[in-house]
Amino acid sequence: MKKLLLTIPAALLLAAPAMSEEKPRLTEKQQKMLDKRLEGRTAGEAKSCISGHDQRNMTVISDDILIFGSSRNARTIYVNKPYGGCHNADRNILVYRRSTSSLCRGEIIQLVDNASGFTAGSCAFGDFVPYTKDAD
Repeated sequence: MKKLLLTIPAALLLAAPAMSEEKPRLTEKQQKMLDKRLEGRTAGEAKSCISGHDQRNMTVISDDILIFGSSRNARTIYVNKPYGGCHNADRNILVYRRSTSSLCRGEIIQLVDNASGFTAGSCAFGDFVPYTKDAD
């Protein structure tokens, strides 16, 4: 029985990267919103952390995609895909605490129910992928 218990976590660890690279399924409305935010932008190399300035104006596109940027017209915005998704992120308040001014991969997001104020779950930030406006 001990061998079985050790095998299951190892299998889950091996499957985790494949799950995180899966393309999120978006509704037509969510896809349009994402396309609009990324229009005219080019993806850069993923970062493990973003600064406090870049954390303003978080937009929830779906359970699988969060966008951070100082404004809708910011030169650079950051797309984050929480590990394993963030179930019902668009229906709850997202709360995260930072120990520094940076927000980093692996930090926990708590989902708080809008009506009751109770914690409704949690998830963890993934990498932050910068999307920068193309030069005109």
